[in-house]
Amino acid sequence: MREYFFLHLIRWIVNRLMGLLAYQSISLQTPVTKGKERDYLEEAKQIFESIKQTILSRPDIFFFTVLGISIVIGLFILRNRKKAIPGLEIQLVQEDTWFTTRDDNNRIGIVVSVTLNNKSTSGIHFIDCKLSGYSAREYPEEIYLEGGKGEQKLDFPEHKHFCKGQEFYLGPYSSETLWFYYESRAVTMRNVLQAPLTIRDSRKRRKSIQVGIPRHADQIDIYREMARMW
Repeated sequence: MREYFFLHLIRWIVNRLMGLLAYQSISLQTPVTKGKERDYLEEAKQIFESIKQTILSRPDIFFFTVLGISIVIGLFILRNRKKAIPGLEIQLVQEDTWFTTRDDNNRIGIVVSVTLNNKSTSGIHFIDCKLSGYSAREYPEEIYLEGGKGEQKLDFPEHKHFCKGQEFYLGPYSSETLWFYYESRAVTMRNVLQAPLTIRDSRKRRKSIQVGIPRHADQIDIYREMARMW
């Protein structure tokens, strides 16, 4: 109901501004000389200058402009708050967060571990956790790295695993540590990945944090050993 009222108020402000601009007889067209190419950037500058001069010369137009911008910003903040998961805190478990280039399929395998703290009076039903657009996958097959000492198995975290398609419930004033698995075809030689992690619940609300994911230390050691051999 509040957003409906604000939308009508913004529409009234826009109509008011258009009426005042029409009253001032502002011309938003720039004459074009025949045979010359139009300079759209210059036209845009002239339009902006005309509107700016009109706003500065008419305090009422300036007032309604500032009011309209403030209302739009306020609605944007209210919309984001409505879509946020209330009372949820996300903490990255850095020691159980890593990525590696898989030797079996030449893809990047990514493991992210987080601790979820629910500080609200209501429970939360989680349905997905996305990493830069990638949904959490099912429990992966074992990952082995090929080095000078043969194959080396990587251990997954001992926390509870979660993937898309499952539903995890976190009760009021409780916490849980989960880990997620992702795969990407975009192979990289960087040792740190930066990406947003977004938790989604059954009510289409979300909570996001920026995470830094280091390459697995064992693979870094293998790369260093190979570089010394070359």
